[in-house]
Amino acid sequence: MKMKLKERMCFLVVSLFAEVVSATHQITCPTEPIQAEEGGDVSLQCRLDPSVDLRKETLDFTRADLNREDDVVHSYSDEKDRTYRQMDQYRGRTTLIHEDLIRGIISLNISSLTLTDSGLYTCYVPGLADSATITLTVVRKDQDNRTNTTTIEPEKPGAEKMDVGAIVGGVHGALIGLGLILIGVLVKLGIIKNRCGTDQQVAADRSQTEELNPAGNGLINVVSEV
Repeated sequence: MKMKLKERMCFLVVSLFAEVVSATHQITCPTEPIQAEEGGDVSLQCRLDPSVDLRKETLDFTRADLNREDDVVHSYSDEKDRTYRQMDQYRGRTTLIHEDLIRGIISLNISSLTLTDSGLYTCYVPGLADSATITLTVVRKDQDNRTNTTTIEPEKPGAEKMDVGAIVGGVHGALIGLGLILIGVLVKLGIIKNRCGTDQQVAADRSQTEELNPAGNGLINVVSEV
């Protein structure tokens, strides 16, 4: 009876300790879906807040969306990875970063991603009675490239043509304006030239008159007397 009583007391103490720890610590994961490319690698990371050394804890990553008993992606306990519990499709492709556990960070790397890896991943720490879920979306390589191309797509050819047309129109307008100015200058120069020609003609007529009438105004006087 005494042994059973001691066992019960120990169980109660451990249970109370677990409840106190779980009440003061919380597992947090990214709330936004994580997107990765088919054939690439991804890191699923959760952390304990406030942080505590998790090396002696039991950690499980499972697929919450598969609704099956053997849904373990990666398992860790007694400071070792327990690969025998893994689903076949994840064997040899998962790595838990043990160094991060000291800082209360749970980092699970998955390599050689396939489209079937898309889903909900739950990180569960039984000793803390707490868990958190991450959404992973794996996309095809060509799909990811199309997405990137759409994001950085240059301006449409029509827009470039419109810009070129606007530039050409501006140049034409400038040339027309310059031509009008040039014509005005030429016209003005022509008028000045005509005026110079008229003055030269008047001077020539006077010179010819003087040659015909060397006496100057004498001929005019005779005509006046007659």
